[in-house]
Amino acid sequence: MKGNKINKIKLGLALLASLSSGATLAAGESGSGVDLSSLTNSIDFGSVLIGIMAVASSIVVLYAGSAGARWILRMVKTA
Repeated sequence: MKGNKINKIKLGLALLASLSSGATLAAGESGSGVDLSSLTNSIDFGSVLIGIMAVASSIVVLYAGSAGARWILRMVKTA
């Protein structure tokens, strides 16, 4: 049990050391990143948003219908 706890501590320290060194390297290169604005400027997110909202609204309608059916069945069962 004690050895398992020590191994977890060692693993945590190793992860902390590796992630912190990676973060410092990434922070040093943040100014020289790749410019992808030419690719992202041509994407129209309006139609994507409409599609997502349509799917979400259909899920809400299905949930409301299911809840209504359960409520009606519960009312009939108790009557």
